[in-house]
Amino acid sequence: MKKIHKLLCVPVIAVTISLPQTAYGSSDLKGHYFEKSMLSLIEKGIIDGYSDGSYRPDRLITRAEFTMLLVRALHLPVTKATNPYKDIDQGDWYYEAIVTATSNNLIGGYPGNVFRPNKSISRQEMAAMIKRALDMKGVEAEKASLPFTDTAQINQMFIGAIESLVALQIIAGKEKQGELYFAPLDHTTRGEMSAIFNRMLKQLDDEKLTISYTEYPYDFKEMVDIQVTRTPKVDGAGNFIASRSLVEYYANPNNFSPNSSDYLQFLDLSKQTLLDTNEINSKVLNNKGTLSGQAAAFINAGKAYNVNEIYLMAHALHETGNGTSTLASGIPVDEKGNVVAKEKATRTVYNMYGYGAVDSNPINGGAKYAFQNKWFSPAEAIIGGAKDIADNYINDGQNTLYKMRWNPDSPGYPQYATHVRWAVLQTSKMQEIYSLLDSYVLHFEVPSFQKQPNAASLPSAEEHYNVNTNREGQTMYTTANLNLRVGPTTSFNIIKTLVKGSRVSIIGENGGWYKISVDGNSGWVSGNYLSSNQYNILNSIVDSPSIEVPIVNSADHLFGQLTGQPPILYKEPTISDDNIVKELPLQTDVAVLEIKGDWLLVADQENEQGWVHKDNVMLGNLLKVQDINTRLHIRETPSLEGKVIGSLEPSVYLVGNTTSDGKPIKEGAWYQVFYDGAQVWVHEDYVLFHDTLN
Repeated sequence: MKKIHKLLCVPVIAVTISLPQTAYGSSDLKGHYFEKSMLSLIEKGIIDGYSDGSYRPDRLITRAEFTMLLVRALHLPVTKATNPYKDIDQGDWYYEAIVTATSNNLIGGYPGNVFRPNKSISRQEMAAMIKRALDMKGVEAEKASLPFTDTAQINQMFIGAIESLVALQIIAGKEKQGELYFAPLDHTTRGEMSAIFNRMLKQLDDEKLTISYTEYPYDFKEMVDIQVTRTPKVDGAGNFIASRSLVEYYANPNNFSPNSSDYLQFLDLSKQTLLDTNEINSKVLNNKGTLSGQAAAFINAGKAYNVNEIYLMAHALHETGNGTSTLASGIPVDEKGNVVAKEKATRTVYNMYGYGAVDSNPINGGAKYAFQNKWFSPAEAIIGGAKDIADNYINDGQNTLYKMRWNPDSPGYPQYATHVRWAVLQTSKMQEIYSLLDSYVLHFEVPSFQKQPNAASLPSAEEHYNVNTNREGQTMYTTANLNLRVGPTTSFNIIKTLVKGSRVSIIGENGGWYKISVDGNSGWVSGNYLSSNQYNILNSIVDSPSIEVPIVNSADHLFGQLTGQPPILYKEPTISDDNIVKELPLQTDVAVLEIKGDWLLVADQENEQGWVHKDNVMLGNLLKVQDINTRLHIRETPSLEGKVIGSLEPSVYLVGNTTSDGKPIKEGAWYQVFYDGAQVWVHEDYVLFHDTLN
């Protein structure tokens, strides 16, 4: 069974304070582990420095100092109450703070009416004071079970406070030799105190916040074991399988701070945000096409179907290109819902979430779906589409982005994406909207697994990729001069360039790339340029038959760099000593003027022309249509709604357009290419860059 822990944070009135006059002590804060949290308290006027300009973050904090800082943090007015303690006097610098804190029930003394102001405060005493401060400000929290090895050593009078602060993520334990301890009697440094204070202040500053912790009755490792069998992907196109370490990172809720936008993956999308209509219209939907002024529709949709309004807006803004897409702008249809000319239309339909807009015919499909659901106005499309979202996703139990991706109730199935970052990627638009608003409520539901790891660092980029070792140890040969890279895409740095015919040993494979070992180096190469057959490099150039390369458009815009040992220009497309024009340096930039079988006519920057074999030119802007089950659409504009002006078979080459510095021209997920003398667009999921013709 699941246990739900809830907490509620309520508004705190901001108070203007004076900044401290002490100078920044760079010698003892600069580069310190707690530098950032100390500076935060300094800027808020909560903590002062010493007369020598230092802040001494490693110094133990006394009960008097802690009390003073807590009173400042809470902006408590000085209380003119009777002094209950024998060991403090009215002239002491901490007198007013201690009396004020005592009168507000934040702290008490020891037997015999003593306070012991100069005694270092223990961690359990500190927890009790912070819990009382939160109680005074109306912050409520249920108690979390304590995961500490030394829980039995905590004084029972402090257990409740510590359980609440752990649930609120204000205080944590200390890790020693793989075990987590609370260390209740340990003393606290000024630096440690600053981190805890900042977490406390975050709770106090949150306007309205609800967090639920859902405990699942199985180990985190069990969940990951299942997820890695579901072919989790590194990339949105789904070409590369993610490593176990990457799955562990993104599936572990502890890796995401409540202070980050990534935390919105835990937002309960079945809860409303309680938005202000005027604020939404003026700050979020202003100048957003047909979505302009539709705040009431989104709010009503949220109320009607129990859907978070910000999620609906983020979804609609994304799908409609900020309310300007063809489907959002209104499609004229006849009495049967068929798209017709405006003068022949009987109705106009709207579609804000892309329902029915299949890739093969997005406009007709989206319009027909809208007609069938009677979405005859922007508001009807917003509200009606919200019902579909609620029925198909949120009200089906997967009410957070995290649940949609990982489905902890039934790990692995069903889940709505394979990309490991999917849940995090969806939060950016929502965060953008929330950042514009002053008034809203947040409801989070955060999963908790047994033996869930502590927060960890994101694996390095090359560690994101799984290595399938089914072909480990196999020997292969490079069929062209080939870049050995740190990771399995061309975005990774080049380790070295392997000459054609190099012998390599396979370590593993992912997405058509191979991790190999060669000459004491290991790295990744494209599998397009590996063969299990060894052959003589020179003979392969001289004797290989000409290949008719299916390339669309002329080679007018194709460019590359010369490679090989050494790159030689020939008068005619054949190798012979009396046919040589000149020898050029490696990596000479050339323009490709003509393609004839395996040979390319090129010109260098001095317009010296000659023929080189295709294996001696590394092309910079050649794309190849992938092996897909249908023809690739060429579109007039970079959108699925763009007019289709042609289509291509798999394995055909295209020449990509580039900027002046040789970078591909790209808009979103679309590359600009040359086709029939025009500059047009193809989707990135269906083409790959090739640096050679093969």
